[in-house]
Amino acid sequence: MPRWPVSSTGRSRLIWAAVGLVLGGMSVVETATDTVFDYGMATALPGVAVGVLLALSPRWPAVAALAGSLSVLGNYALDTPGPGGAQLIGMGVLVGHAAAVLPARRGAMVAAVAALVVVGSGFAFIPSPWEGVFYLLVAAAAWGVGALVRQVQARSRELQVLAGRLAQQQEAVAAAAAVAERSRIAREVHDSVAHSVSVMVLQMGGLRRLLPDHPEAQDVLLGLERLGREAVDEMRRVVGILREESVGDPAPQPSLSRLDTLLDELRAGGMPIELVVTGEPATLPQLVDVSAVRVVQEALSNVVRHAGAAATRVEVAWSGDRVAVTVCDDGRPRVPAQRTTGTGVGGHGQLHMRERVAVAGGRLEVGPVRGGGYRVRAEFPVPAAVPA
Repeated sequence: MPRWPVSSTGRSRLIWAAVGLVLGGMSVVETATDTVFDYGMATALPGVAVGVLLALSPRWPAVAALAGSLSVLGNYALDTPGPGGAQLIGMGVLVGHAAAVLPARRGAMVAAVAALVVVGSGFAFIPSPWEGVFYLLVAAAAWGVGALVRQVQARSRELQVLAGRLAQQQEAVAAAAAVAERSRIAREVHDSVAHSVSVMVLQMGGLRRLLPDHPEAQDVLLGLERLGREAVDEMRRVVGILREESVGDPAPQPSLSRLDTLLDELRAGGMPIELVVTGEPATLPQLVDVSAVRVVQEALSNVVRHAGAAATRVEVAWSGDRVAVTVCDDGRPRVPAQRTTGTGVGGHGQLHMRERVAVAGGRLEVGPVRGGGYRVRAEFPVPAAVPA
């Protein structure tokens, strides 16, 4: 049985015309080679009519199936016991095609009416009704195959729709992952590289103060400081581009347990920093641990850039289910502050801190201190299951 196309395009019409031509020709050959009954060539006309109906079935599937069942009246009018083999196959194909392309209920009704027409005609016009009963079996089998084809085609269309939706979701997930990765890179560049360059500039400023009698060296160091500030500004512009367009790290992640090492770098540049740890330390989840250190790192970088390396107090307070980190400066600069030009994206520092603290489930407080200075305080939850 051929694959039944649903559409009535030019290609499907040619296919069904060829099927009708084949079955109509088979009816003519069957009648011409019949040496048992010798009914005459006129008895091939119902089979040829079914072939013509097959060619028309893509445009009118229900009408073609019902008209094919009525072709048995031509057999009875020509005094033959019933349809020939090729004609019977064509009638079954018409019923199956209608079941495949029509809605389920309508296809079943067409098959039932076609079978009743043939069975009723058999009871009315010939002594033995077995031809009609046999066609009933053929029509039922054809309807079952057609219904199965219709279900397969419907599922194929559903799978195509689902595949399209899945492809769209995959593209959306990939785009979101790319944006998230760019944002992560922007944060790491801002928190790590910009901080390190700021420390280098601070240390060069301290070295320049130690060489008051060497104007040439002071000029060189002053130029290096200026280049360092320009590098930080340019880096912040790059971070801004990454954010607008917006797996594991082999290096060890920062931790509050190694916070003193970070502070030593700034102390070496002449920045007075006091570290105070209160309470009983606990082992933190990596997200909370890294976020706390990044907040301290960003706050200290802001002190270097805006407060001129003012005396700073860093406090880590452990209290049961909470840990708080506080960075507070006295507002009295020890070296000239590194003012930004205002054209970069330096305002992202506080935004980054808020993002990190929010992701870790904490709370951030920033603002000036009465009497001078600035304070940054971040509080994070400590899971109860984490051992002290």
